[in-house]
Amino acid sequence: MENPDKNVVLGQGILGVSFGMSRDEVKSILGEPDEIETFEDEEEGESVAWHFDEYELSATFDEADDYRLTSLAVSSPDYLFEGVNLIGLSTEEVIQQLEIMDLGDVSIEEISDEEIPDQQVATIIDASLNLWFEGGLLTEIQWGPYWDEEEEAYIWPEK
Repeated sequence: MENPDKNVVLGQGILGVSFGMSRDEVKSILGEPDEIETFEDEEEGESVAWHFDEYELSATFDEADDYRLTSLAVSSPDYLFEGVNLIGLSTEEVIQQLEIMDLGDVSIEEISDEEIPDQQVATIIDASLNLWFEGGLLTEIQWGPYWDEEEEAYIWPEK
């Protein structure tokens, strides 16, 4: 039987965690993060990524959005996407599933480097979704709140 808490909900969140939550709100649900990383971007400011090993989940908070939750990423095959287990599937299998789901146009970019020689990211802008592949297999699902093109702002889910 599938666990509804482990279903990726586009534009919303997962495990009772919703986009737009504060760090304290996320901490009250998931507990203390196992690792915290900080990134600086000249245009966007600081981003803080919290990694939760137990959940195989990362949560990112951006300074530009008052450190509200703006991105989630999961890497465990226990998570379902639209009711389907995608982690570990080949690029071709994932693309077939995405076409069936009809989430929007998929663009695939080669982002390999010396550290990770065979890496790609598939993006569906309309779904605020990135799918990360290594060695031709899906390793991570990353998503965020929907984006309002006219307002140039996130559409935060209802609490």
